[in-house]
Amino acid sequence: MSSTRIDLRKQAEALLSEADTNAVRQSTKNIQKLLYEFQVHQIELELQNEELKHSQHELMLSRDSYASLYNSSPIGYLTLDEAGVIQKANPAAARLLGFSPIELVHKKFGHFISPSDQDSYYFFICDIFSRRTEQILFIQLNHPNDKQAALNPENDPDNTVKFIYLECRGIYAKNESDATQINLSMIDITETKIAHETIACLNKKLKKRIFEQSQALMKSHADLLERTAQLEGFEKRLIEREKKLNAIFNAAVEGIITINLSGAIISINDAVEKIFGYRKRELIGRDISLLIPSSAYKNSSPGTSDSMLHCVTGIIKEMQGFRKEGGIVPLDVSTAQFSIDGTTYLTKIVRDVSERKRQELRDQQHIDELAHVTRHGLMGEMASGIAHEVNQPLTAITSYAQTCLHLIKNETINQALLNETLQKTYEQALRAGKIIHRMREFVRSKKPQRSTADINGLIIDALALCGSYIKQHHVKPQLLLAKDLPQLFIDHIQIEQVILNLIKNSIDALSLLPPEKARDLSIQTLLNGPCTLEVRIEDSGFGIDENGQKNILTPFYTTKAEGMGMGLSISRSIIEAHEGTLRFNSQFGKGTTFYFTLPIGKENNGTE
Repeated sequence: MSSTRIDLRKQAEALLSEADTNAVRQSTKNIQKLLYEFQVHQIELELQNEELKHSQHELMLSRDSYASLYNSSPIGYLTLDEAGVIQKANPAAARLLGFSPIELVHKKFGHFISPSDQDSYYFFICDIFSRRTEQILFIQLNHPNDKQAALNPENDPDNTVKFIYLECRGIYAKNESDATQINLSMIDITETKIAHETIACLNKKLKKRIFEQSQALMKSHADLLERTAQLEGFEKRLIEREKKLNAIFNAAVEGIITINLSGAIISINDAVEKIFGYRKRELIGRDISLLIPSSAYKNSSPGTSDSMLHCVTGIIKEMQGFRKEGGIVPLDVSTAQFSIDGTTYLTKIVRDVSERKRQELRDQQHIDELAHVTRHGLMGEMASGIAHEVNQPLTAITSYAQTCLHLIKNETINQALLNETLQKTYEQALRAGKIIHRMREFVRSKKPQRSTADINGLIIDALALCGSYIKQHHVKPQLLLAKDLPQLFIDHIQIEQVILNLIKNSIDALSLLPPEKARDLSIQTLLNGPCTLEVRIEDSGFGIDENGQKNILTPFYTTKAEGMGMGLSISRSIIEAHEGTLRFNSQFGKGTTFYFTLPIGKENNGTE
């Protein structure tokens, strides 16, 4: 029972005591009147009591409704005293500050505010208490990962605290004890602020982009005007260039023939008239097979446009063309393909190689002469030496053989004399063999006719003589010739023959490769020490097998169907006669390299 109810009871009891004393003195009529008034007052009190109970019930419902709204509101509410200490907090405020409502009580709200907004918060509190009006504050709130970081920011050197933005509204108020306080509402405006900042940033970028695009459009407009003027100039120059190209087109040494995919000739230049003897009007609209037979193209049927399509662009092919008067002209033909307005055309570039063929024929004859001179000289020396030296033992062998025949015909055979005669025959045969061996050594060590020569020049000349052979087998030669090499004192005919023989052997090896494999031939010169010059001829062929490596330098050994097996043997004899060495290195399936060396500074070696 409350103190107010106790006081009312005491007053009622006092009034009743006075009423009892006065009632004794009252008359019955007055007493009845008093009882009636008392009953009326009692009924009024009961009615008032019912009204009070009803009001109390509504007040409790209102209080519960307020508490429900207060606790379930998405807006944070705090009650602060004059020192900014939290007296009360709803769950929404607790979620924003990272504590429970009970834990927030008696903590200073300022500890949760970013250091950059502490001054604004101080003036915000002062304004509320001085002006006693509603105030608004926008702050950054420390949203801690742990509670101690919010209460002690100095203990968070790693900056683990994340900021959120709040809109705070403070209202001056008094509590039931008549103490001043601040009712503070907090709304999380982080997303709104970020959105505003993003929109502001985007607006700034948009303005910048619009400005840049405006500038670009202005520049494009200026460039367009400039390009229009340039195009007018280009059009004039294009007309002039077309005239120049036509002049060059008709002045070209090579014949240029443009055809469609059906093989019909579209255009030609003046060189075509010179090569084939036709006039332009005789060729326009005619089939290309009139000049170049379709059978020259592989995998094609004569007289069909497929022959044109099987030509590989960028590849030069050797063909034969038909002249108007009926003659045949050798040609190098390459093909280029292009399209104009969706229509495909082919351009044939033809070159008359008649003079080159004649030069190749002369070079081949020169090669044959060099080979013939070398073979003739060596074989002549060998024949004359053998004929002179072997004559005596052969004569003796003949005489001893006749003696043996006479002895055998006698009735009584002198066995001792027969044995002695046969022994002498055997000795003369051995002598003949030794003579042949000595003659071979003599031929090998015979000092040739010599003069000063440039080894690089001999290599270039030899390679030029093999030009048609190289082209025929699609070999790619590479020269790695050292500069400023000393002059050699050699028989340049014989050394050139050695170089030719080694180059041709390499080309023969490369010709056995499949068409899709690279056919590389490398020729290199270098100084091998202070007194020796070395020449290397390397190919990328199949190489030499184990049996071939054992016998390749021996006379009469050959891997060619029509070879004599004397080329490398003679080459080695020539090199050794020049006091050099000839050797090779080969890996089967990976190619072969032949090396030969020649001494430097041997000018005292003259002719015998």
